Amino acid sequence: MISSLRHMLQHNLAAKIVALIVAVVLWGYVMNDQNPAIEGTYNVQIKLKNVPEGYKISQENGTVKVKVRGARSLFVSTNSEDFKAYVDLKDAENGKKAYKVQVETPQGFEVVDEKPSTVEVTLDRIVERKVRAIVNVNGAPAPGVAVAKVSQASSEVVVEGPESAVNEVDRVIGYIGLTGKNDSDFDIQVPLTAINAEGREVQEVVVKPSKMYVTIQMARGLMKKIVTVQASIADDLGKGYEFVGSKVDPLKIEIAGNEKAISAVDTLMTEKISLAGVTGNTDRTVKLVLPEGIAVTNQEVVVHLLVKEKKKD
Repeated sequence: MISSLRHMLQHNLAAKIVALIVAVVLWGYVMNDQNPAIEGTYNVQIKLKNVPEGYKISQENGTVKVKVRGARSLFVSTNSEDFKAYVDLKDAENGKKAYKVQVETPQGFEVVDEKPSTVEVTLDRIVERKVRAIVNVNGAPAPGVAVAKVSQASSEVVVEGPESAVNEVDRVIGYIGLTGKNDSDFDIQVPLTAINAEGREVQEVVVKPSKMYVTIQMARGLMKKIVTVQASIADDLGKGYEFVGSKVDPLKIEIAGNEKAISAVDTLMTEKISLAGVTGNTDRTVKLVLPEGIAVTNQEVVVHLLVKEKKKD
């Protein structure tokens, strides 16, 4: 029986091999004709992998356009969700950098092209920093009543957020309204807002604590007086630049206090204003330096700094 089977297999062996090859070729031709390789494009969402903790993460592009090749039958049951695209942040560092987009396809597909091939991702470290806290008092109290003293729970608070935003914060500020207040002292929780040197609110930071406990002491019989405000300018302007001058807004301000304290004050100075890094005209909001026994409704003024580049010889 075995010899009969061997004889049957070996009989006309060359013809049988040729027939097998022809069958395979015909099968491949038919399959290629009926189910040819084609190309298609999918928009795939880019995900971030191995995201480090303690950073604010932002990416330039959210999707990648992936061009693939595969048998036509594969495209019938495939959609963009079957493809995976990601950026690996395992060795990422603080700052902005372009990272390679990795694409994974379902079995049977070949990636022809991907756009973009890289994506810029920014890692902004979450940090904390202490900044000064200032409470401004607005509005007019009842006739004959003045603010004797404003006492804050703290002169500093902490701001937390992405490093780029935290570095922009110059101070936090709160406001208290005095309109119609009588001579009774009062306490209040004042919401705090982080602002930059130009007085604009800085987003993406958290103030800790978010409110400041403030005590306002009111008094009757205090004398009032209008005095001039003068800017105190530091001598630290960079080389190659010239300080032209400064203008204070408001130039004059009303102060309150007892007769002895009032008579000794004709000018209020601002805190020292640094010119380091100033390369042109700019504004700075600064705090007033108040002598003992002197009170003001608003403790801040705006100083317009006039700076120009020196002429080259």
